[in-house]
Amino acid sequence: MREKFESVKDYLDSLEPEVKKTLQAVRKSILSSAKGLEEVISYNIPGYKLEGKAVVFIAGFKNHCSLYPMTKKLINLLGSKLDKFTIKGSTLQYEIGKPLPTALVKLIVKERIKMLKSE
Repeated sequence: MREKFESVKDYLDSLEPEVKKTLQAVRKSILSSAKGLEEVISYNIPGYKLEGKAVVFIAGFKNHCSLYPMTKKLINLLGSKLDKFTIKGSTLQYEIGKPLPTALVKLIVKERIKMLKSE
C-alpha cells in the first residue's frame, strides 16, 4: 500500500525525479491560474481548492501523469485542445517529461472554477 502523504511536498518527494519535475511544472501553472487556490492533499494526491471546493487534482504514476477531473462538459468545451492527450473517464493523462501547456492548465482551472460557481 502506498504511504499516506501529509503534504504536497511529501507526495512530490516520493516520486521518481522526472515525474516530480513534470508535476512541479503543472503545479506551478495551477497555482498561477487563480488567486486564493488552496493546495491540499486529498485522496492522497495533490489537490487545489477554492473556497473549500475541489478545482483540480494532479498525480504522477510510473508511465504517465494525470490531471482530474475532466467532466464531459469540460471535455466538450476544450475540444481539439485536448487532441494530443489521453482522456480516460474523468482523467486527463499526459506524458512524463512533457508537462501540460501552461495556457491549457490555466484554461482548465478557470473553467472548473466557473463550473463550481454555477453549481
